[in-house]
Amino acid sequence: MARGGGARPLSGTYRNLGGAAIGVPSARSGGRRYCSELPPSSHGPPAPSGPLARFRERWSLRAGTDAEGTITRLSAGADLTPENLWLLICSAILASIGLDTGSSAVIIGAMLISPLMGPILGVGLGLGVTNRHLLARSLKELGFATLLAIGTSAAYFVLSPLAEPTAEMIARTRPTLLDVGVAFFGGVAGVVAGSRRQASLALPGVAIATALMPPLCTAGFGLATGDWSYLFGAFYLFGLNAIFIALSTFLVVRILKFPRQQTLSEEARRRERRVVTTVALIATLPSVYFLYDAAIRVRENDRIARFVEREVEATGRAAPQWEHRRIGDQHILRIYVAGRPVDSIAADSLRRTLRAYGLERLSLELVQSDISAEDLARFEGDVQRNLVRAVAIAGAARDSVAETRARRDTMRLAEAARELAAAFPEVVGVAYAPRLDLLAPGPEVSPPAIFLTFDQSSRPMDRRAIIDRARALLRRRLEIDSLVVEARP
Repeated sequence: MARGGGARPLSGTYRNLGGAAIGVPSARSGGRRYCSELPPSSHGPPAPSGPLARFRERWSLRAGTDAEGTITRLSAGADLTPENLWLLICSAILASIGLDTGSSAVIIGAMLISPLMGPILGVGLGLGVTNRHLLARSLKELGFATLLAIGTSAAYFVLSPLAEPTAEMIARTRPTLLDVGVAFFGGVAGVVAGSRRQASLALPGVAIATALMPPLCTAGFGLATGDWSYLFGAFYLFGLNAIFIALSTFLVVRILKFPRQQTLSEEARRRERRVVTTVALIATLPSVYFLYDAAIRVRENDRIARFVEREVEATGRAAPQWEHRRIGDQHILRIYVAGRPVDSIAADSLRRTLRAYGLERLSLELVQSDISAEDLARFEGDVQRNLVRAVAIAGAARDSVAETRARRDTMRLAEAARELAAAFPEVVGVAYAPRLDLLAPGPEVSPPAIFLTFDQSSRPMDRRAIIDRARALLRRRLEIDSLVVEARP
């Protein structure tokens, strides 16, 4: 403090260490001076200044990342424990049933319980952190899980009485480049969600999007039925998903800068990048062809639809159906025509017109019927009206039958109750319940019941004997073998 009582400024630079300001000597003061302890700052680190810094902070994946915990969780998840093996078998059976019956809900359930994602993420993590032991272990577990799933599904389809191709199976035999995108971005979402310190709700969605078990079970169907197109096509989809989920895991791990467990030379890193890139390209090439082929089919079908509409139906004819079939190397366009007959001259003209629509490789076949286009339109309208009328009549008949049956059952019950009261004077009341358990869905689950009210002077022994005789009488009269007869308490 200065003699004048005013505050004298301290020279030097100060650093705040845990709330204590420590003086650093300045060049001008030539000495060291210390200030008293100052309260720590409550504002934390300064906020990033500038739009670029704020943009980086908003989109940074490293904030909230738990690298050590993620490595521990993914490494543990790569092992197929006994419970995971049973989950794998159950998932394979569920997926096979869903594919066999065409049930999307069952297939989705199988995706959610499948443990296949664990070894695949372990492969990507092992590459990303240079853990060769984890990489080898994950590949071994993935190979075993793959064989177990295919074997389980093949056993199911050998025993299944259905075992016919369904739309769910066919959809998994020709993967395209779009499936590569689903696998890659699904894997990115899974790793980003799993690397957070707080649990994420995105993981079930990732399991559904990156379908792993249904392709394996479709491959099992191909193995069981000897249809190699299903076996290899579906297995390629599974391999594509597995490779790009592992690749996305590897990339996210490197972007988040997870610590490597082994130091690699620059040459080793270049070799690693070349191997990953080569595998990704080789795996992608067939899907590019499939996507190209699918795009050609969509455009060709659009041209066929325009040809039928403009060249066939515009002439006053009707073409209710057409189909494009491939027999060997020949592509056949079969059109079903109703209305004015197409003579040979008109048919040849239609075949020449195919070239104008880019359909010159198709061989045109016309299947003609005697019905006119007007009759066909009227027939279609009549079918719809008759269908609505038939549904209404069936509903009314069903209601009428139910009402008639209810009246008949009521009359039979009343007659049986009167006969019961005449045969057993001790019975003073009869009550009927359509179901013994009112919460049961129907009589096949809970049978109907009759409750007898006895005179207070009757003995319990007599009541039991009357119940047995009344049960036999009522079952015979009402023709209900499962009828329950009890004493009302």
